[in-house]
Amino acid sequence: MTIEVIPPDLRRVFELEPHGADVWVGESPAYSWGRIYGGLVIAQALWAATQTVNPAHAVHSLHAYFILGGDPTEPVRYEVDRIRNGRSFTTRAVIARQSSGAIFNLACSFQRHEHGIETQTADFPVDAPDPATITPTTEGSGVERYDVPFADKPPRSLVWSRYPGPLNDDPRLHACALAYVSDTNPMDAVAAAHPRGIPPTDQWEETFMSASLDHAMWFHRPVRADDWMLLDMTGHGILRTRGLSTGHVFDTSGQHLATIAQEGLLREVS
Repeated sequence: MTIEVIPPDLRRVFELEPHGADVWVGESPAYSWGRIYGGLVIAQALWAATQTVNPAHAVHSLHAYFILGGDPTEPVRYEVDRIRNGRSFTTRAVIARQSSGAIFNLACSFQRHEHGIETQTADFPVDAPDPATITPTTEGSGVERYDVPFADKPPRSLVWSRYPGPLNDDPRLHACALAYVSDTNPMDAVAAAHPRGIPPTDQWEETFMSASLDHAMWFHRPVRADDWMLLDMTGHGILRTRGLSTGHVFDTSGQHLATIAQEGLLREVS
């Protein structure tokens, strides 16, 4: 039996309301699994931090921990700490809270644009189809997605994805929208490294109890998050109940946009 997934309404994801000095409140759409999607709190926390940063400084990295599952029926309060304002770099910390306490924390760094060399060593995957030829679906987080199939079931998840748009042209917003999308398939790559492999979407909760534990991103180049992006994630094995995945994000021209790392919890359901 195929279970119809009703896409969440993402129109208000980045409409954060100020609540005092360096505090913003965001709302969550309803997600089918009953908890807040991890990419939402990453994106909203980064957007809250961005509000306190000189627009000449662009995010270049973030590191985050998921502490508790968020309740989508309750607003999330994002408290920003201005760790440092520098001429070249700006540092921020964000704690996301609900009535249950802190559910997430984030550290992020921003850099003023500097001229210099530009190289790329990450190779665009040769097994990725042209996005003009794919038939995407809309997953439970609301992002559009196409999973590239593999005959030999490697510990890997290769996905074309994009934020449902259109978004305005603010590059800071697109970085946050990429952060939203970045949580779409790291846990799939973790599961792909498990002997049972990636279960069908409608059988995931019957196969695994899973949760993202921490998440890191490095932003290399400007991005259009409402255009197709290729997320190439590799699983690096399971140690008892924890697994790690890392990977690259490319645009349709093959440019390396970002790097992602995530550790996740994966327990087999008896």
